[in-house]
Amino acid sequence: MNQYYSFHTLMSSSSFWDSVNILITKPNVINKRLWGCKLIFKCYCKPINPNWKLPLKCSLFDCDRTDSDSYKMDLLKELGVVLCTDFGIKACKNLSILLLELLPKSYTSHRAYQVICINKYEESVTFYNVTPVEVNQNICPEFTFILQLKNNYIILKSICDSASKSYQWLLNSVLPQFVKWGEKSSNDSKRQHICTESLALVPEDEYYKKYNTLKLKYGKEMVKIWPECTDPSKFVYEDVAIATYILLLWENIQNAHSNKPTFVDLGCGNGLLVYILTSEGYYGVGIDVRKRQIWDMYTNNIKLEERTIVPSDSNLFPNTNWIIGNHSDELTPWIPVIAARSSYKCNFFLLPCCAYNFDGSKYQRQNSSKSQYSEYLEYIKKLSENCGFKVNMDRLKIPSTKRICLIGKERTYPLEDYDNYCGLIQKIINQEDILPPTSDKNANIWLKDFKPRQQTERVKNCTQIDKSIVQFVINCITAYLLKDADLSNSWCPGKLVDINELVSILPPDKLKHMKSECGGLQTLLKNNHHIFKVQNGKVQLRYPKTIDDVKHAIKPNKSKQANIKIHQKPCWFYNNHPQGCPLTDNNCSFLHSNINKDSK
Repeated sequence: MNQYYSFHTLMSSSSFWDSVNILITKPNVINKRLWGCKLIFKCYCKPINPNWKLPLKCSLFDCDRTDSDSYKMDLLKELGVVLCTDFGIKACKNLSILLLELLPKSYTSHRAYQVICINKYEESVTFYNVTPVEVNQNICPEFTFILQLKNNYIILKSICDSASKSYQWLLNSVLPQFVKWGEKSSNDSKRQHICTESLALVPEDEYYKKYNTLKLKYGKEMVKIWPECTDPSKFVYEDVAIATYILLLWENIQNAHSNKPTFVDLGCGNGLLVYILTSEGYYGVGIDVRKRQIWDMYTNNIKLEERTIVPSDSNLFPNTNWIIGNHSDELTPWIPVIAARSSYKCNFFLLPCCAYNFDGSKYQRQNSSKSQYSEYLEYIKKLSENCGFKVNMDRLKIPSTKRICLIGKERTYPLEDYDNYCGLIQKIINQEDILPPTSDKNANIWLKDFKPRQQTERVKNCTQIDKSIVQFVINCITAYLLKDADLSNSWCPGKLVDINELVSILPPDKLKHMKSECGGLQTLLKNNHHIFKVQNGKVQLRYPKTIDDVKHAIKPNKSKQANIKIHQKPCWFYNNHPQGCPLTDNNCSFLHSNINKDSK
């Protein structure tokens, strides 16, 4: 049966077509079952006769049909249109037919095929499902549906049962998001985006195949054995995706040059990217200021070095083809510089995350109309161009908000100007700041006061503060919370106050000491959550937890109740609160002084 739904909107015609473009080129944004899509063909057409109307259905696509041209001609005939070959006529751009292959996020799921008719005469777009019945796909609606802009209304037409899940998804998810895209497009029309396309520099279909191959080859097993404290479901698959992208870049280069590229990964972290690239037949080394636990789990052919990189003549790589900076932090602005000065043929791949200056300090935004991230990308791009690189930017498909990479693989100047450019780069470094040019004594050091990351990672969660300072702060805050409290009746947790109010009662030197350990007062209070309750910026003494409270809070899949530790630590309230602990000796989860700990 036919379904009809209209939604009022202030979208313009151009913003409507912006939304259509997103829905066609990036269907995975709204359809979480999709990884993306592949365009099989697109052609501009014109109606055969003036009374032309689109049919309600299309013939199914033959997945084994390698000659898509013959299918295209049959399809156009069925739709009642013919190819428009005169592209000088504007009218030829008003009607186009596309065939898309929809790629599922799950590699083992079946693919689907859609024919899409873009009709600018009527400001409508029609989606036909042409997936063969035997394929049994479940990643897109099986019925025809139409989106149209008419008289300030977005109209959804479809040929289906209104109770079907696909129709409800179109109505409740696709349509509101479609309108949101269009309205956002209208508001952002004057904004310039630094990089909007994803995987623009590699073939998407090849990326899809290789990513899933590497995911099965390395991903699942690595997630199982991951020894780091970081989330393997994010970090493992992110590095698999980055490795996929780099490998495809290199394969295209290798087609033109017989030798395989070599690489150095600066700030390699867990070394997983080095592991995958090496396992795929490329020689390289990863360097990081700190060794990770997982390094010992790799085979001996994986080259990883624990050392500090200080930008200088002694840290160049003249025999390396590629310098990689994958979330390389304070080395980020140095990656194009090191690549440029290593050799004329050295390239770089850079995926910036945290923004740093040349000297290792945090980058400060200059233009408040831009985000720090977009401004920093522009800064790194300009810096790379000043180093003589032709710079490309691309958006990766990784589980991260910082996913725009920069690639420098060609120079803007001939080989004979190489020495001149190396001198120019040093001038750029000196002008960036901050610091005078280095003396003759340290001529090989490019920036004298560069501050590399410490080899030993500093714990910055207020757990390393002197215990006397912690005790002083706890006593001050407790006294303030209980000041003027009625202690004659029931047990009193004291008053509820803003954390900013507590800041005002503490000595500045104590606050400074806590701040230097990252997090400040709030972190210290949360570290002592058995005493204080911190919620929505307010602080109060916590009511002590009973044994039942502790048991109830334990997740069954995390620990067995038999291993719950109770009566192990002294009860702070029993020993410090004016009214003592409100719980009995046997009911409190902490140790009261008259309980024999050894008997427990």
